[in-house]
Amino acid sequence: MRAFSVFMLCVALAGCASAKASPQAAAPPVLRGPTPEEQARVDQALAPLVRASGICRPAVPCTIGLAIEPMNRIHVAAGPAPQKIFVIRITTGALTTLDPPELQAALAHELGHVQLGHFDTRGARRLAEGAADAGSNGAGDEAVRANRASDRAEELAADRYAVELLDRLPGAPGHGCSEMLLLLERLDLEQTSPGWANWLSTHPTPDARLQALKAECEKKS
Repeated sequence: MRAFSVFMLCVALAGCASAKASPQAAAPPVLRGPTPEEQARVDQALAPLVRASGICRPAVPCTIGLAIEPMNRIHVAAGPAPQKIFVIRITTGALTTLDPPELQAALAHELGHVQLGHFDTRGARRLAEGAADAGSNGAGDEAVRANRASDRAEELAADRYAVELLDRLPGAPGHGCSEMLLLLERLDLEQTSPGWANWLSTHPTPDARLQALKAECEKKS
């Protein structure tokens, strides 16, 4: 029996806040609950990752939210949600475009944000930005620059976590690097599509992540 369940989530935006969302986002995303087919696809990729991560304890309820964003662009994000361990937000483009290993790699990256405590650290940085912006002498701009550097460092850390987690899956030792690199290559090809400018405001470019992870993987080989 699985130690957790991924629950359908039809929510207001506050219940699906993304750990990656830019504070300058112009409008909240349109979200809906998953269809049974979408639920099953995410569950199949996520369940082994949750078990391998140890984020949920056996026999203890472990609810994970799932929200679907109707959009052709590939995007997967995780964030906090009331009465849940976390919530996954995923676009229809990601569900229809990503191969199963790529989807699993993307979800492993998001679990990295959860396990490494990035919800709390990013939340604290956003509060600090607001406080600095209320001051004077360009303090807000300085805070944003410093915090974006931290945002990008956390993305690289989540990539490294994803490699380690994927390597812990049964029957997949050593596959973490190859699967994450394939995902980043896919994202590098996709970044010319509309909507990427906002995403890149808080993320390293896919190519920068690709090169950083290649260097890490070469050290492991």
